Amino acid sequence: MDRKIASIAIVAVALIIVAGAIVLIGDNGGDDTHKVVIKDSLGNDVEVTAPVTSFCTVNTNAAEFFQMLSIKDMIVGADKATISSLDTYKNVTNIGEHKNPVGEKIAETGSKFVISQAEARSMSAATEQALKDNYGITVLRLNFYGDTMLRDVEQLLKIISSDDAQKIFGEYKDTYKKTVDAVMDKASKASGDPSFLFFFTSMSSTNGTYYNENSELGKIAESIHGHNALKDMKVTSSTKTSKPAKETVFDYDKSGKLDYVFIRAVSGHTAAADYQTFIKTGGDLNFNELNVVKNKNIFVIETDVLSGPRDYIGYVCIAEAFGMDTGLDYNELVNSFNKKYGFDVKYGYIMEQFPVE
Repeated sequence: MDRKIASIAIVAVALIIVAGAIVLIGDNGGDDTHKVVIKDSLGNDVEVTAPVTSFCTVNTNAAEFFQMLSIKDMIVGADKATISSLDTYKNVTNIGEHKNPVGEKIAETGSKFVISQAEARSMSAATEQALKDNYGITVLRLNFYGDTMLRDVEQLLKIISSDDAQKIFGEYKDTYKKTVDAVMDKASKASGDPSFLFFFTSMSSTNGTYYNENSELGKIAESIHGHNALKDMKVTSSTKTSKPAKETVFDYDKSGKLDYVFIRAVSGHTAAADYQTFIKTGGDLNFNELNVVKNKNIFVIETDVLSGPRDYIGYVCIAEAFGMDTGLDYNELVNSFNKKYGFDVKYGYIMEQFPVE
């Protein structure tokens, strides 16, 4: 009898010890957490304790990918621009402006991570340091566009736990690759070396601003066909945009060298309005008299297909503008994308050619 009682006591003590260990593990965040090192869009290593379950974002492209991947509920706070442009996030905490979000607002959400673009429209370094020092918040500089876009999504998937997101991204990447490969196959057979300018409308209220060879759009266009006319004009810049003198653009065109102008549209504008913005940058020089205008080789392209998750459709638009028959319909591609991923976006156009008679 004594031995039986002793055995029961030993078992009871063991159960208490195990239960205590479980409680301790639970209090420390669970034994399934682990350290993960990811690369941000600048190529820097960032150590993260995964899985992460909530984020704030000041990057609209990131917010779109979260919706696409069916993990939109992980976004608990966003900047003013993201909230106003995407209905999905209208009820999340408004954390302020993209460059200087409010630390107190981020802290209120309970999230310890904020996603920012790495360069353009990025959070200031001072704000990043203040968030880290005052609130223990880590800024993840992930662009979710351009050269690093697919890699950025892969880095995100490393620090969350969602099999569905992994599957959705695999399907998206397959569509992306097939579309771009189809365009590049046609491009490889194109002849000639036409010159083009890529007009940055939102930065061109008075003087013309153009994407140069350092920019994502400049690189994409050149990868498809032709070359950036800024090179011929000997216009250089350490940034991704250049501001050639209107006289330089005018004289280059009049010498018969300018073949195409692509115009990046501004959200909410008509294509005609953005075309006129380009014309007006000629000032006292009449850009209506440009040969590229007379040849009707001006193309206004919807901004959403030139950057972010829809940019593979931009490849199709640019190739078609160059005169290639890709066998793809950019309108159908946009409609398919928005329907599949739940974006209730109505575009007045995707690409329009000017001038219109």
